[in-house]
Amino acid sequence: MSSLQTTSAFFTPRPAPAIQERANPSGLTARLALDTNTRTDAFALRHKSYLAGDYIDRRPGDLFSDPNDDMPNTKTLVVYKDDKAIASVRMCVLDTNPALRGWDDIPVAHVFPEEVDSLLAAASAGGKPVKAIEINRLVRHPDYMKDHELVFTLFQFVSFMVTHEQSDMTLSCVRRNHMPFYKRFKFQHIAGPRSYPELKFETNLMVCPKSSYELLRNSVSIFSPKAVPSEAYAGLFRGETVNVIKG
Repeated sequence: MSSLQTTSAFFTPRPAPAIQERANPSGLTARLALDTNTRTDAFALRHKSYLAGDYIDRRPGDLFSDPNDDMPNTKTLVVYKDDKAIASVRMCVLDTNPALRGWDDIPVAHVFPEEVDSLLAAASAGGKPVKAIEINRLVRHPDYMKDHELVFTLFQFVSFMVTHEQSDMTLSCVRRNHMPFYKRFKFQHIAGPRSYPELKFETNLMVCPKSSYELLRNSVSIFSPKAVPSEAYAGLFRGETVNVIKG
């Protein structure tokens, strides 16, 4: 992905102590699935979560992945507690810049193709390239399904990635019972329900446009400028394990 930006819609950079000196009151760590072991942790965690919810049939090796996991526009984050993978989220970036290869496809574009095309066209001013991030494969370990703070932790990292990519919009295919939660994060319902590939449930297309980022930053504490300085998670792109900072 692109190099870390120094300004953003979510976070205002500020001086911060070195990451290794930073306290870790949450007891959680996180890293991107850039190596084989972390990728395996992510795929095994997805399988456990989806199988426990009866959203998939058991797969060989008890791993759940798809071709998007190997695309250059995809990043998967895994959250750990005591070295146990307990939560994960995948972020797929669609960039309409014709100079990029492999950045022109995300899963939601196959579920809601006309709607995504319309959103991208509306966001393009004078034909400039547009970026959209899709949140998907958001899962928790079955032992932590009642730990709602983990969901906020995952969204904190999503917001960091939105900042990093300077995304024009954030998309997600959302189950009906989760829609009120996404509306708290300024997502708007666009269309649906429709089935999502490889999963046994229907989803609705929701979008948080860039025009809502400032309002989100001011109304939800984990996205506030004081929540997490951008430098705190910069090590993720170097394959480092970072401490999760409580917002």
